[in-house]
Amino acid sequence: MKSQLRSIITILTLALFFVSCKDENSIQTYFVDHKEQPEFLSLDLSAKMIDLSKADLSPEQKEAYNSVKKLDVLAYRVNDGDIIAYEQELQKAKKVLNNDKYEELMEFKDNGISFKISTIGNENTVDEFLVLANSKEMGFTFVRVIGDEMKPEQLVKLITELQHADVDNNQLNQLFNYFK
Repeated sequence: MKSQLRSIITILTLALFFVSCKDENSIQTYFVDHKEQPEFLSLDLSAKMIDLSKADLSPEQKEAYNSVKKLDVLAYRVNDGDIIAYEQELQKAKKVLNNDKYEELMEFKDNGISFKISTIGNENTVDEFLVLANSKEMGFTFVRVIGDEMKPEQLVKLITELQHADVDNNQLNQLFNYFK
């Protein structure tokens, strides 16, 4: 009887330990908790969906392109003008970016859309970029750019060159149509 009670207590202690280790304010937890909800659109995009054959990339830009593995997108649309629900969800999303493991890179507004960009990594290389874009008229989008040792300065140069690249619009159209 004592050994059964000891086993039960051990199992409960381990379960409590594993549950308490769950980081409620992590981007991964936020995406997993929200991607199946009907008011959200979730997309997992491979970086390889961008055809760079028409782009004249420098070796540095190619290295930047190869450092990006995938993009996870989670979008929330303002439904029927329900600003209260939008504000509540936006606060949850912003709370994720307040996690100590995310370093804020910049925050700015452009054409009525607020952007907040954070990173995981160090000064020289980044493993994740997190972009939160929001507008009361449309909703918000959380983009998670996942890679290996991405270099911010290389990615900026790559983004300017991507204007000439062919992109598989099927998955991107889902996102754009979602906000119509």
